[in-house]
This record gives sequence, C-alpha cells and structure tokens, in this order.
Amino acid sequence: MGLLVDYLPLLLVVALATYAQTITGFAFGLIFMAGGVLLDIVPVTLGAILISILSLFNCAVALYGKRATLDRRIVLISAAIGLITVFLGVWALNVLSGDYVGWLQVILGGAIIVSSLMLVCHPKPRRHRSPDWSFALFGGLSGFMGGMFSTSGPPMVFHLYRQPLVPAVIRDCLLMIFAINSLQRLAIVTFQGDLDNEVLLLAVASIPVVLLFTWLGRRYPPPLSAASLRRVAFILLMGSGVSLCLSGIPEIGLLK
Repeated sequence: MGLLVDYLPLLLVVALATYAQTITGFAFGLIFMAGGVLLDIVPVTLGAILISILSLFNCAVALYGKRATLDRRIVLISAAIGLITVFLGVWALNVLSGDYVGWLQVILGGAIIVSSLMLVCHPKPRRHRSPDWSFALFGGLSGFMGGMFSTSGPPMVFHLYRQPLVPAVIRDCLLMIFAINSLQRLAIVTFQGDLDNEVLLLAVASIPVVLLFTWLGRRYPPPLSAASLRRVAFILLMGSGVSLCLSGIPEIGLLK
C-alpha cells in the first residue's frame, strides 16, 4: 500500500495522458513527460522507457477493431524511416542524460512549446495528398523525437492534419505509427540492458490505469469540440514547456 501511495502522482499523470491520447490520437508522451519531469516523479530516461511500454497498451486498446480506418501506405512509409531515426534519438538521449541534464530539460521544454503551438495552429487540409517523401520526412522526425523522449506526436500530427483525410483515419494512423515507434524503442533499450525491474514494476502498476482510461476515453469522450480540446492541451503543454526550460537554464549555467 505504501508503494502505491508513493506512485500515486505518477498514476494520476498516466491517467490524464492516456485519456488525452485516446480522444485525440496523440499527446500521451508529451503530457506524461512534462508531468513526470516537473513533478520530479521520474527522470527523463526512465520516463521515456515507461512511455514506450504504456503507449503500446493504449494503442492496442484504442485500435482494437479499427483496421478499416487505417491507411496502410501512410503507416508503412512513415514508420519505416523510424528504424533509423528512433535509434538516433535514443543515442542522443544517452549522450545528454549524463552531464547535460540541464540541456536535456531545455530541449524537452522547447519541443513541448513547439508542439503546443502546433495544436492551436491547426493547418487547413490540402486539396491533394502530399507526396510519399513528405511522409518519410515527417515520419523520420517523429521517430527521432520518439527515440529521444518517446514523444513521437508533433511532426506527424502536424503533417497528417494537413492531409485530405477524415479525422478517424488520422487518429488511427497516428496511434499505429506511435505503437511501431514504441516497439522499436523498447527493442533498443532492452538490448542495451536498460529495461530493469524498476521500470517493469512501474509499468505493471500503470497498465491497469492505461486500460481503464483508454476505455473511458472511447466510451465517454468529453463534451468539448475539437477546437476546445486543442486550447486546453495548448495551455497545459505551453505552461509545462516554459517551466521545463526555466528549470533547466540554471543547470546549464546561463544564469550564472
């Protein structure tokens, strides 16, 4: 019981991130990482591994029975480049997580700020679908962010919402791409020996929360418009991103 109380803040962040991703198709990693780091619940490296594990469960439940709404060409092209860029992202995280924690917080905060701006700058759909190379480009950027912070969302969210696709296809393609990136990232960290007992314990405690709030998100979506949801997410993420940057600046000596 004591251990459960210790991790209650983490489970609350997991619940919020899961519900948000289920109803929008993205934002799990961004909300979890921002909440986890700001509340000093988990370090960035451990949080990124935990996001990968939990995202797989969230995506599996959210995508169950949704094969008809997947655009397989988009998923394959976007995820294929991730075989390279997810690895590069993990490598970059390992380099910065040693003596450059301050820079890591500033980079993460900056990425969250840019992501929040993308949410409110909702692009108008194109008349025609973008060429295949553009999906490879944005898929590569998504894979790098997924490898570094387990936050694959922003590049693909921005690009897919510009396509002449129905919202259900966009949401489910995003979830599938995130699931593939998470699986790749887990394979890399497992090979590196970073998937330890602490991560597995946290994942076991969090999985029931992910399953419950994924079901709640599918069954009881909030009575808000898509624009209102984006505004709420923008406020939360912008505040988190600015706070992360401000907390990381003293660590890198810019205020000395």
